[in-house]
Amino acid sequence: MEKLYTILEEIRPDVDFRNITTLITDGFIDSFDIVTIIASIEDEFSVEIPVDSMIAENFESAVAIMQLINGVKK
Repeated sequence: MEKLYTILEEIRPDVDFRNITTLITDGFIDSFDIVTIIASIEDEFSVEIPVDSMIAENFESAVAIMQLINGVKK
């Protein structure tokens, strides 16, 4: 999880990824951030995020993103 926090905090150092659970709903991150996050986690975790998993619910919090990563790991 720390690896994910590091990635997220590098992309958006102004956002408290450790405590915010409404990243998209409350506008903390936007679609450009999501694209950047996906590219970074695919590289760092050696996973491929399927297009059908690129939905808002999977990016509302760091925990949701980690669940997405764990769900696509082989």
